[in-house]
Amino acid sequence: MMLGKILYGALFVAVLPGLLVLWADAARPNVSLPAYGSPLVGGAIAACGLGLMLAAMWQLWRLGGGLPMNAFPPAKLVSSGTFHWLSDPIYTGFVALCLGVSMAARSAAGLWLVTPSIVLACTGLVLGYERPDLRRRFGDALHLLPPDETLPPSNRDRIQFFLLVLIPWMLLYIFTVDMRVAGIAFRLRFEDHLPIFPWTFFIYESSYVTAALAPWCARTRRDLRRLMISVWVASAVVFLFYWIVPSSAPRRALAAGTWAARLLGMERTAYPPAAAFPSFHVLWAIFVGRLYRPRWLGIAYPAAVAVSCITTGMHYIPDVIASIAIAPLFLEPQRVWNWLLRLTERLANSWREWRFGPIRIINHGFYAALAALVQVAIVTAALGPGREWKVLVTAFAGLVGAGAWAQWVEGSTLLRRPFGFYGGLIGAGLACLFFEERWTLLGAHCLGAPWMQAIGRLRCLVNGCCHGAPAPPGAGVRVTHARSRVTRLAKLGGVGIHPTQLYSILSNAFLGLVLFRLWFSGCPLSLICGVYLIGNGIARFVEEAYRGEPQTPVVGGLRLYQWMAVGSVVAGALVTTLRAPGAPTPMPSTQGMLWALAFAAVSGAALGVDFPETNRPLARLA
Repeated sequence: MMLGKILYGALFVAVLPGLLVLWADAARPNVSLPAYGSPLVGGAIAACGLGLMLAAMWQLWRLGGGLPMNAFPPAKLVSSGTFHWLSDPIYTGFVALCLGVSMAARSAAGLWLVTPSIVLACTGLVLGYERPDLRRRFGDALHLLPPDETLPPSNRDRIQFFLLVLIPWMLLYIFTVDMRVAGIAFRLRFEDHLPIFPWTFFIYESSYVTAALAPWCARTRRDLRRLMISVWVASAVVFLFYWIVPSSAPRRALAAGTWAARLLGMERTAYPPAAAFPSFHVLWAIFVGRLYRPRWLGIAYPAAVAVSCITTGMHYIPDVIASIAIAPLFLEPQRVWNWLLRLTERLANSWREWRFGPIRIINHGFYAALAALVQVAIVTAALGPGREWKVLVTAFAGLVGAGAWAQWVEGSTLLRRPFGFYGGLIGAGLACLFFEERWTLLGAHCLGAPWMQAIGRLRCLVNGCCHGAPAPPGAGVRVTHARSRVTRLAKLGGVGIHPTQLYSILSNAFLGLVLFRLWFSGCPLSLICGVYLIGNGIARFVEEAYRGEPQTPVVGGLRLYQWMAVGSVVAGALVTTLRAPGAPTPMPSTQGMLWALAFAAVSGAALGVDFPETNRPLARLA
């Protein structure tokens, strides 16, 4: 046991930091985003992060009675010291350390590849392992959000707002505008001739002050909780949109002379005119305005900020209108989530089948066909005309690999013809290596894979595979159809379970959009493949923690596919260091679509047509 603790500690204290440095250096040629920072600023951030880590480790030792190791966790729950303000101070400090070292070394790969990967990996480790483990041992004792109650916010609640909401938002904004990517100006023709009123600068700037004072404007913990959720959800959606569809608001000419004009000029030079559509200034004003009383003030203040965005020349009218249009989605995100849960539950109970003699056609096969159609269409377009047969060879290798893998891991008398994602990934990946255009094939398959998997999860919903474990009351979906694996194999019919297929759909959509941005930016294909493997691995690690399939083996305290996910992340990091050509411009063709339709028909039959009256191998899907 002691040797295991020593080796485990050495892995994270010495080996991992050294590997991250090597990774940043090896991936340097593949990352073209600008490097910024200085030894002084970076060193200060790194020192703060290291200090936070050491303080939290000492508190775990002294108060928790154990080492800061998730494989050998302390016996006691620590909720004081740094853990009073942050639920995961060690990971927070480590992220700050990575960021600071990257800035001090002016490493673009460290800044834009390694550090974001560490953020996602730490988040995945917390959500996919540590938080479920803590909940099993200590109950629901850790809370990121204030309780849903009518008591006034505590000082701890207010400080956590800064630590968990305001500072992360500021960092995201700074990173986004410092990408220095040319953006689209969403403007109307006449806007370049609109006058600028410098004195409205004070209304525009007030959104910074009101955001900082928001915890004191919230009358109840419930109000502050709703604000935090709104900002988190809006940040996840809007910043992703900023990255996928960069926007700008070129500054109109400003006549100097007044002190208000000089202050406005300073604001203009502080940040480039990026991340403009939609305007987060307006969103912040709307979120904070909901806290104000009387109610008319909560309407008038956002309206004034919206107007000031235009009269200062910092935003265009469409930027403002877009913010107002999407704000209701973020003000009540729980309603959107409940609607998604209802839709998920309806799909999960939508099994239909048609018999033609010994043949059965199941409706979930149509989702499999659509997933295959999208995948092959994307790959053929990326590879270009004349190479469609190579796409089909690799796609068929993936289909065969998916069947062979699942037969090996999950095959049984109840599961005669299962299919497994990792088998498909390995099969298609190996097949790509036999062709001269291996990098383009690999990159194109990675480009299409998130969309294929997201659509394929609709089949999983109907079939009942990849389903979740029992969820807290009111948080899950209920499957009652007798044909679903949830009721037939896992015996969870009517029980609220985690909608893990929905989790997968959302994470794959996020990853797919990021990959599209990398592809159309002409990034090296090895970077695209590596980012896919890293993103998919982290998302799958978390998803598996909430899945409830009884046939999945558990090895060393983790589900088999969690280990596969860890391997995917490691492989992705290695792939990002390889040299590869840039992503080519896609060239869709009619012939490519026809081949995609043909493969879709085969895939739909393989995953949606069976012979239910026979018990021969591969005969039955259910």
